Amino acid sequence: MAEKTNVLLYRVSQKIFEEATAASLGSTFHIIISFHLKRVFDKDPYEVFMENPKTFYDGLREVLGEGADAVINLVGTVLTAKYRVNCTSEEFVKLFVESSPLSAQKLSEIFRSIVTQEEQKLKTA
Repeated sequence: MAEKTNVLLYRVSQKIFEEATAASLGSTFHIIISFHLKRVFDKDPYEVFMENPKTFYDGLREVLGEGADAVINLVGTVLTAKYRVNCTSEEFVKLFVESSPLSAQKLSEIFRSIVTQEEQKLKTA
């Protein structure tokens, strides 16, 4: 059950990353970045995104340089605007910059709340 939940969280994080970057950076941006990050991590970058935010951030900086902060900020902005998560985009960036088990836990909580929101929308539709 926990593995199924994790896979769902990886997919949700990928969807939101794609949504956040498509509007500003083009619809293929996430495909290109995902390709490069998969090479850097040698595994699904969205697993890394959820399990070890600092490692994801470091890989993103390796690929994008200073642009990594802007991309993470875009994702945080979408989370705040669309899903009304209790985390500003600046706090969201800090979750990636700081190396802490609490960062991964907070990130997981944010994406679990999004899954819950989406499930509620489906039930009321």
